[in-house]
Amino acid sequence: MDGDKKQPQRILNLLKIVVSLGLLMVLVTQVDVGQSIQYVAAMNWVPFLLAQALYLGGVLVRAYRWGSLVWGLGLRVTWGRLVSLYFVGSFFSLVLPTGVGGDVVRMFELSQDSRETAAAISSVLLDRFLGLFVLFALALLALAIGGYELVSSQVRIAIAAAFVVCVIGAALLLQRTWIETWGRRLGVNRLLGRVRILRELYESIHLYGSAALLRATAASLVFNLMLILTNYLLGLAVGIDLSVWYYFLFVPIISALLMVPSIGGLGVREAGYVVLFGQAGVPAQQGLALALAFDITLLLAGLIGAVLYIIEGVRGMRS
Repeated sequence: MDGDKKQPQRILNLLKIVVSLGLLMVLVTQVDVGQSIQYVAAMNWVPFLLAQALYLGGVLVRAYRWGSLVWGLGLRVTWGRLVSLYFVGSFFSLVLPTGVGGDVVRMFELSQDSRETAAAISSVLLDRFLGLFVLFALALLALAIGGYELVSSQVRIAIAAAFVVCVIGAALLLQRTWIETWGRRLGVNRLLGRVRILRELYESIHLYGSAALLRATAASLVFNLMLILTNYLLGLAVGIDLSVWYYFLFVPIISALLMVPSIGGLGVREAGYVVLFGQAGVPAQQGLALALAFDITLLLAGLIGAVLYIIEGVRGMRS
């Protein structure tokens, strides 16, 4: 029986390996990787270092966004602890399957601190959702203001469709009666009644006050602007001379692609940069160089998280 239960997980793990390795092989055969590495080696250090400072500062903002939700549920945890967990999550996002593996670690760590598993899970899920919602809202705004003619119809459709999905998701979260009505029709309510953790998770999602949601949304807006500017600075560092509007349009799609099954987002992220920025006329070698520069940024944040996690272990904070 245990073997039967593990079989789907084994298939999913195999799929992640195939996706990552497959995309990397395509990139290696289609892109001059050596030239991309040369772009990175010869990059302008001023915008690169500014990008690092901006990204690390963004972690502090993300922690406040998460904290706005956590504190809205009445959990007693310090902002400093949430900053630490965000850095730790950055490390595990690099080594765990999918680019959101760190979210699972944040859920677990916060649940250990607070003893409130459902609240920890819902806060991380809503934190991630708000990030994507605001990103695609900014992308849609960029399309309306000055980016409509810059990208293909496929990119425009992808941005609009993703934003519509986010709006529907937000409506379902805010309108509890809709969820319960459809839950009765689909038989989901019976499942919620039988499984305690699902019932508690569902209840916790609807406990956030409007003030907490507004603070979290405002923090999400600030962070995502910082994320887009980080990518813009990294582009300048590797010699890409593009309007910032392209970054408003492409960064949200790349962020959403990280949910594709893969090994830490490896391959998916790099292919996203090459394909999307290629539509703007950026050579594949430079697009890959931008992806590598962002990989370095993630690695630096992940190393900080690894150090913090080791320090916590030494202090006996980990069981």
